[in-house]
Amino acid sequence: MTRAYHETGPAYPAAARPAGAPRGELDLFDVIALAWSQKGFIALIFALIFAVGVGASLTLLKPSYTSDTRLLVLLDSNPTPTAAGVGDAFMLDQVMQSESELLSSEAVRRLALETLGADVVLGEQAGLNADGLALRELRANFSLSREPNSSAINASFKSPSAERSALILNSIVDAYLAYREQVLFETGITGLEVRRAQADEAVAAARAELNTFLQANDLANFEAERLTADNLVGNLSERAAQARAERDSAMAGAAALRERLGQIPESIELYVENGVSGVLLDRRAERASLLARYQPAAPAVQAVEREIEAIEEFIQSGATVGEGQRRTGANPVRQALESELATREANAEAQASLATALEGQARSNRALVSRLRQLEPEYTRLAQNITAAEEAAGAVAALEATASARRSPSLGAADAVRLIDRAAAPMEGSSMKKLGLIGSFVAAAGIALFLGLLRGYWLTYVRAAALPRSRPAAPVVAAQPAGPVQDARQPVAANDPFDGLPILAHVADRSM
Repeated sequence: MTRAYHETGPAYPAAARPAGAPRGELDLFDVIALAWSQKGFIALIFALIFAVGVGASLTLLKPSYTSDTRLLVLLDSNPTPTAAGVGDAFMLDQVMQSESELLSSEAVRRLALETLGADVVLGEQAGLNADGLALRELRANFSLSREPNSSAINASFKSPSAERSALILNSIVDAYLAYREQVLFETGITGLEVRRAQADEAVAAARAELNTFLQANDLANFEAERLTADNLVGNLSERAAQARAERDSAMAGAAALRERLGQIPESIELYVENGVSGVLLDRRAERASLLARYQPAAPAVQAVEREIEAIEEFIQSGATVGEGQRRTGANPVRQALESELATREANAEAQASLATALEGQARSNRALVSRLRQLEPEYTRLAQNITAAEEAAGAVAALEATASARRSPSLGAADAVRLIDRAAAPMEGSSMKKLGLIGSFVAAAGIALFLGLLRGYWLTYVRAAALPRSRPAAPVVAAQPAGPVQDARQPVAANDPFDGLPILAHVADRSM
């Protein structure tokens, strides 16, 4: 498989080709000869590079596991009138494209990342910018596919760990279902339930803060106690003024009574007894007795009547006034006045004591009112917090009721996605080790062949041209005519790379 050099047309190294000599070019046979001459070097380089490639493939190329899951998207069986004439295929493509965009959205990936954490996604201790690396991992290893005219979406996730791939894929699907409900219903029922719980907790916290404030200030009901204190202050002030007025009135009456008592004697004559009245009474009784036995004209009766007339004339003459037995005693008028005076003085003292007590109570209530007024701004703030929290809780409760009413009547758009099968940890994984070994073999062979040819060309053509060459002995010439000096050197062939190879055919040199 080689050719022989023709004497008239040898191949020269590029640096040693004489002037006017034909230029030798390398052909396929020359390349094969150069490679054969460096076969040991090529084998050594190939072995080194291939060993490095095999080691790198076995250690660096780890198997990856792909988990799969499928989602079934149900179309609305009662489309709106505006969708008439569109076509089922077109509607299916629209719905499936929308669901695919939602499933592969960044929001779904972030929800899944919040659920799992960067450590689970990356499979190692998270460092700086762990969330960014985890999102990039989710974005790069998650993929979707769908068969034509099929309402099923195939989702897959690739990870170095079989369990982690299934866990991450299921988390993405769960985040998609939750986020889909939020997107379709402005806010999902689950989100509203969470907000409702948070609002209730805020109301409870506000009420607890108000109760703590009331207990710290020894109050039961701020509004009732403030209103009661205000009313008591006015009532007590009015009653104290009335008590003082009654005290002053009683004291004035007592002073008047004392002045009047100074003019009334302490004792008076009760009555005066004399015998004239008794005698008169006896004679009248005697006349009545005589009239029962005698006629009025009887002498005995006339005598008694004359005695009676005489006694009456004596009495009428005033001769009996002041005469007789006298009896004196306490003046009842003074006694009545003294009793009234004591009552007035007692009333004055009682009203004075009442006024003092009422004034003390009024001062206490004024202090309470002043303290409540100082506490009123803080109480108002806490009460407003409760009112605001209750209003917010009521608004969230209304939204929750509305969302429940919108969701419950029938199978709506939020329930139009069914999970056919959840992702499970794959039993087998895919590896790039075979491709790595093949690539290592090809790369090692190519690099070794290239370096071998380069080394052979250097040794055969480049370095050989720089080495000194042997010259044949020239005959002695006696005299040479003057003229241009001719170079007696003959071209010497370079080291033949084909030495040692069998000659299979003689090929004429076409360079002539």
